[in-house]
Amino acid sequence: MTDCARPPRTKPRGFFARLARDRAGNTLAMIAAAIAPIMAMVGGGVDMGRSYLAQARLQQACDAGVLAARKRLGSEAAVTGTIPESTGEIGQRFFNINFRDGAYGSTDRRFSMTLDEDYSIAGTASVTVPTTIMRIFGFNEVPIAVDCQAQINFSNTDVMMVLDVTGSMAQTNPGDSLSKINTLKQTVKSFYLQLQAAKQAGTRIRYGFVPYSTNVNVGGLLEDDWVVSTWGYQSRKLSPSDVSAKWQYKRYSYDVSNWRADSNGCMEERDTYEITDYDNVSLTKALDLDIDLVPTAGKPSTQWRPMYPRLIYARALEWSGSGSLTSNVVNSDKDFVSVSALGTAACPPPAMKLTELDEGDIDHYLATLKASGSTYHDIGMIWGGRLISPTGLFSEENADVSANSPTNRNLIFLTDGETAPNDLSYSSYGFEPIDKRRWSSNSSLSLTQHVERRFAFVCDEVKKRNVTVWVIGFGTSLNPIMKDCAGPGHYFEAADAVELNASFATIAKNMSRLRIER
Repeated sequence: MTDCARPPRTKPRGFFARLARDRAGNTLAMIAAAIAPIMAMVGGGVDMGRSYLAQARLQQACDAGVLAARKRLGSEAAVTGTIPESTGEIGQRFFNINFRDGAYGSTDRRFSMTLDEDYSIAGTASVTVPTTIMRIFGFNEVPIAVDCQAQINFSNTDVMMVLDVTGSMAQTNPGDSLSKINTLKQTVKSFYLQLQAAKQAGTRIRYGFVPYSTNVNVGGLLEDDWVVSTWGYQSRKLSPSDVSAKWQYKRYSYDVSNWRADSNGCMEERDTYEITDYDNVSLTKALDLDIDLVPTAGKPSTQWRPMYPRLIYARALEWSGSGSLTSNVVNSDKDFVSVSALGTAACPPPAMKLTELDEGDIDHYLATLKASGSTYHDIGMIWGGRLISPTGLFSEENADVSANSPTNRNLIFLTDGETAPNDLSYSSYGFEPIDKRRWSSNSSLSLTQHVERRFAFVCDEVKKRNVTVWVIGFGTSLNPIMKDCAGPGHYFEAADAVELNASFATIAKNMSRLRIER
């Protein structure tokens, strides 16, 4: 049997033969096939990364634009319906600053704003960002668009208004058609409407009032135990010893336990002393300046005393102007000056604790304001501080709604004039030339200086309670004490109704909180 021999195997020759045997060639082919999707992935990452940066910056610019515009719009527009012309300009300016033309190589930058029915400002912004590597695959640009919205609102807010209602408030400022007191009423009402329009659902806004002049009317706010049952007044009675004399003038003690029924609601202050060093005030002696001190029942030094103008006589000053004031006992048949008849014992309208008010409530209260009396700034600030303090007489009522919902506390102090006490006034410190509780004619400081320094001291005490103090001079220039009390950016000088309204609108704007809604 013959073996069949296989024919010899022929070796491949040429390029394809070598390629078939070369593993490196196979890898090159694989890389060549994969390079296109790798480039697309890397290029897409680079281009999209830049687009994401541009989008984030565009969103910030959109937010900045509507926030600036909404702040410029303020809360006044909700009442007046008037939109400041500069609102749109300011919004556009802030947008342009935060996203400059050509940023990230972008083109076709656009920004527009609209005013919604609730007075929020909505915005839309867009740009086109060119690609680099993705151009190879036919994607030349990435369009980007964002939207934004800003609103102004008030969180839990307390506003205590300490209002000068002295006699000069009956006058009219140049250029105005209404008296200062009536202009004030209109402005406060507008301010109230602004805050209410921007009030957030579920929040609390309360308003309190302390009209002040020679004194304040706070009797309706005090508990029975906070007021003395007997007190002494510089008065007169028929002389018991000298039949030839008609009257004996001196300090007489009276039963005042029925003060709620027969007093006018104004109060004399509790114990104090003549302060010579206002950098080192002793609150253990100046109980009137301790705005958080709660009276102790049965301890008259800590309690208030009802005012009875009809009992007060300026001995030994005659109606003719002759005679001079004295603290000595005087027996005389002369009829010395009565502060009640003289009209120097003005009692302002009642003060109001912090209260949530509807529009009818605010109208009713403002209608009670009237102008009379002299200018004692200290007593206004003292009671404004007492009524807004979260740690004093009304601590339970004035506490934060909750630990997570702190209260924004504000005291607005408005006056139309410089301190102007009257020696013949029956003030919250009694008939001062005779009672001499905080000042006497022999004092090193004038009564005006004492009033102003006490005002400054109490203003600092109020601010220690985390209360923002605003001071407005209406038709007057503020003195350094008033400006220092408020601090930079917190005091205003308004010459007329327009400027007064602008001052309150600025306060409202600064009290509010801007927020981005989307």
